[in-house]
Amino acid sequence: MRERRLLERIANWNEADAERTSQTQVDILVRSVNDHLARLLNTRQGSVPIDPSFGVPDFTNLAGGTGRGSVTEMEDEIRRMVLKYEPRVKSPRVVLNAETTDVLSIRFSLQGTLEVDNREIPLHISTTVGANGKVRVG
Repeated sequence: MRERRLLERIANWNEADAERTSQTQVDILVRSVNDHLARLLNTRQGSVPIDPSFGVPDFTNLAGGTGRGSVTEMEDEIRRMVLKYEPRVKSPRVVLNAETTDVLSIRFSLQGTLEVDNREIPLHISTTVGANGKVRVG
């Protein structure tokens, strides 16, 4: 059950007893991390009253920019959010994916490790920041 966040466990409380699944602990953990990162990276800073620093700054103005400064800012912000709000991802690294065919979006690679049963599992997630500032994780 440690693979899921507390609110996920509460939301699925009755389902856990009623239904068996063929998903492994790693599958459940990766899905939970992906879902949480999608929520985290699509939340704008200042929009969560209990924690004004939760979320990322508005990437709308930066996503169209190709300057290295704006890309570095985005990499730093994504990494900072992962470090602070997704502790299941160990040693996160965010790197620009230079191979992009869409000039209106920027792709990043999020790499790190997840710990399952005292084993470290490599994690590699693609994130895309669109022209509208929305982040797609997966």
